Amino acid sequence: MLAQLNSEVLGELSDFLAQLKSEDFADLSPVLKTSSIGQHVRHVLELYECLISQYESGFVCYDDRKRDKSLETEVNIAMAKIRVLQANLLLEDKEIVLKMAVGEDFEMIRSSYNRELCYNLEHCIHHQALIKIACNQLDYITLPDSFGVAKSTIDYVKSLESSIN
Repeated sequence: MLAQLNSEVLGELSDFLAQLKSEDFADLSPVLKTSSIGQHVRHVLELYECLISQYESGFVCYDDRKRDKSLETEVNIAMAKIRVLQANLLLEDKEIVLKMAVGEDFEMIRSSYNRELCYNLEHCIHHQALIKIACNQLDYITLPDSFGVAKSTIDYVKSLESSIN
């Protein structure tokens, strides 16, 4: 179920990218000022990639990312990466040690694959919300209401609507 939710959110991201003009993907956003939509997409995809590629070792360090420039400048490469990630999300839950840089040292934090999937899901949704703001000026983009909104918020709004009716 958790892998499926992640796959769906990544699918929303891919559907969005399919609409986006290359220059709106790669150029600095006038709304975001210091970053591009592509940089946000790359960041999200590379965290998923870290989790999946480092899964076997049992240690995950999100600081050890490739920072592949093509993921932020080439829409088709980002969409291809999404498909690869979606195909590899369904892994057995197991204990994972999260290695996190803290100043010049590292913290080792006990976690699990499913916990890190939760983190990546929320992280992706958070960046989708930022991307949604950047798209306010792009009148050719159509986004679903769920884009950039946490699943718990969607469920809460639905419960309010059903209590009114």
